[in-house]
Amino acid sequence: MFGEDYAMTDHCHEGRTEFNGAPREFENFFEMTEENGLSRIPLGVHFRIDVDAGLELGYEILGKVLNLPW
Repeated sequence: MFGEDYAMTDHCHEGRTEFNGAPREFENFFEMTEENGLSRIPLGVHFRIDVDAGLELGYEILGKVLNLPW
């Protein structure tokens, strides 16, 4: 439905005042998921190995979902 090159703008933090709530633009979902995961490292929430494992698992689940007989 969206394809690998589905560009989008994320407005979910728009208007926030405690940090820069400017809308974020992404070329595709992969770019968005990787930025989201990597953003947790400087916050001290996750280590790089956590992000890599989460992305790998997410992409594996995505493959299974896309292969369902809709």
